[in-house]
Amino acid sequence: MASNSSSGQRGGIQQVEMPYMPDYASLDTRIRSFRNWNYGHVQDPTRLAEAGLYYTGPEDEVRCFHCDGGLRDWLVTDDPWHEHARSFAGCNFLQLVLGETYISEVLRNGNVGIADEGCTTSSATVSQTSSSSTTSIERLREENNRLKEERECKICLTREVGVVFCPCGHLVSCVQCAPAIYNCPVCRALITGRIRTFLS
Repeated sequence: MASNSSSGQRGGIQQVEMPYMPDYASLDTRIRSFRNWNYGHVQDPTRLAEAGLYYTGPEDEVRCFHCDGGLRDWLVTDDPWHEHARSFAGCNFLQLVLGETYISEVLRNGNVGIADEGCTTSSATVSQTSSSSTTSIERLREENNRLKEERECKICLTREVGVVFCPCGHLVSCVQCAPAIYNCPVCRALITGRIRTFLS
């Protein structure tokens, strides 16, 4: 197995590289590749797919859609992101999603946890005592929904946006959907670079 050696980054902007298997650039397609996966007791197919891996067989062999790195002989304790980064640190997809710091930590220390990108929110129950407070609450809910929609990936409509496309500057895609997009969905400009963003 060989790994990509070039980082594809210049000045914080990730240069667009064609994935080795563009048919598997979509997370949903990678998940579907695990249809005949018989190792669910060892590794969760969704976690493997999120780490850029799709099932090829035989046995428990998976490959990265972007760098074509292959991994197998999974243990229950293996973290797909960690194993992918440890074996194929130059993978353009890994660098977009995890960043150089995470990959360097994996290579240096071996044990690094990945934070869940999902944002969890709790809903509070508000007692309404007057019609004016009801109106205020409705306005707040509408604004909250609008803000959530602004931060939502316009491709999958489930995850938070996290990649700015260059040169147009549109922020419309999550890190899972971005590798499958070559023209900006907003302005149709050819994407020549990607910048990973973190919204606070």
